[in-house]
This record gives sequence, structure tokens and C-alpha cells, in this order.
Amino acid sequence: MNGYLLHHSAPVAPLGAYVHPEAISPQHTRTATVFTRLLERLPPILAEQYVLPWAGGTPRIDRLCSAITSAATNPASWVEISQARAGDLAGLYREAMRQAWWAQSGGSMFEDAAQRAVEGLTGEHVADCLAVLASARPIDLRLATRLLAVVVGQADGSAARGWQAAQRWLPFLASTVRACGTRVPAYPAVPGVAVGRLVHYGSNERDAGRHEGAILLVDRPLPPHAPLLIGARGVIMRAEADPCPPAAGIGPGVPTVTGCRPEIATGGGAADGSWLAAIDGASGEVALLAR
Repeated sequence: MNGYLLHHSAPVAPLGAYVHPEAISPQHTRTATVFTRLLERLPPILAEQYVLPWAGGTPRIDRLCSAITSAATNPASWVEISQARAGDLAGLYREAMRQAWWAQSGGSMFEDAAQRAVEGLTGEHVADCLAVLASARPIDLRLATRLLAVVVGQADGSAARGWQAAQRWLPFLASTVRACGTRVPAYPAVPGVAVGRLVHYGSNERDAGRHEGAILLVDRPLPPHAPLLIGARGVIMRAEADPCPPAAGIGPGVPTVTGCRPEIATGGGAADGSWLAAIDGASGEVALLAR
């Protein structure tokens, strides 16, 4: 049965219950791609509350977010941009929303509409919601930097309470990657739709956390219950294989495609976590989008 893999411990939901790529029309691909990158870099529960409602009109906000999350791993550069405290988040968000929406007549009405549109991105009216959010005015980049830095600084504390939010956004991420990414040929193996960072799996790896929520790139069929792969969402196998699920995948219900070479699209380091992959194990569809 086609399904969308949310987590190995969760049931696989029918694909028809989720947003299809066609819902993201060409005029909305930029906004959808930017939001997907933000949701991948930030805790989704914080992104949907404090970033997405104003970010649609600010140029290169996804690149700014990427720079900030990278700086967070470097103490020297992080000190320069992390002066704002967690207690400042509500005030920074109010100012961002004021700049994005209140310059327009009926500012409070537009602000409310933006917040509802963010909620709607995980529903049936994605195109309308993207159109609303794309109409936000750009905000000051210094303000955006401070706000994003606070959100990044709270990432660890939001992880436990943000699991449901992360699962709720997976259909939007998959639809965006499938609609906006580069298609790569593959063969169907294990039915199901999944999306995540593309990460190479090596036979000598011992770090299970690196594979949590990832699409794994493997060279050949894997043991049915490889312990390090318990958190993976799907598998892309380079070799062609018998489409029988036990031979091609890593276990029952894990979406898998075979005979796929992601480097055709990426031109090199495809599996270092810098690309998102969306796969449909029933059709063999694979799409890749740079993070």
C-alpha cells in the first residue's frame, strides 16, 4: 500500500491524505522552497510560530538562516550574532510582523491572515496560503538575524515538544521537493513516500543519530533490520535489485527505490546531508533539492 512514512513506530498513512506536488504551482515554487529550507534548518515548532508568518517576502532569508545555523557550531562567530536572549523572542517577532504586514492598510488583518496561512500550508489549500505569505514586505536583515539567532539557540529545548510539529510538516516538505527539485531516474521497490536529508550509509558506521529522519543512500541491499537504520525514513539504492521488499529495503514498510544515481543531479557530494531527497517507492520517483 502506498504510504507516507512518518516514523517506524507510527502507522503508514495513505498517500492520498497528503498534499500532492501539483498543489505547488510554478509561481509559488520560490516561497515553497524557502519555507522548506527554513523548516529543515530550524525546529519546525519554532519556525511555524516565529519565522514563517513574516519570512515569505524577505529576500535570501533561507541563506541567512543557513549561515546562522552554521555559525552556531563555531563559538567565535556565534558570539557576534547571538546577543539577543530567549526572552527577546516575542518582542522580535512582533517587530518582524509589524514590518512585514503593518505598513499595509489593514495591517492587523493581514497579520492574522498570515498566521492562518501558515497553518493552512499543512492542509488542502497550499496554493492560496503560499500566495498570502509571499505578499509580506521584506523586514530589516539585522532584525531577521537576531530573531533567527534566538530561534536557533532554542533548538535543543524545543526538540522534545516539537515531534508532532515535525511530523505534520513532512507532507509539505515532500510535496515541495517533488515539485521544485530535480528528478533522477530510479526503479520502484518498496511502496511509500518519504522525505529527508540524503545521507550515505557506510558498512562501518556506528553513529545511529546521523541517520535519524534521513533518506539513506546505499550501494546494495541491506539486512532487513540493520540496527543503526531504525530512524531512517527511506532508502535509495544505487544497484538495481529484485523489487521484492525483503530483498530491496531495510525492513517492511520502509519506502525504497533502486537503480538510482543521485550524483547525476548533484554533481558530486550528494549524500553528505546537504540535499533533501523525496522518494516514492511505488512509482520509482526520486527528486532532489539543495538544502
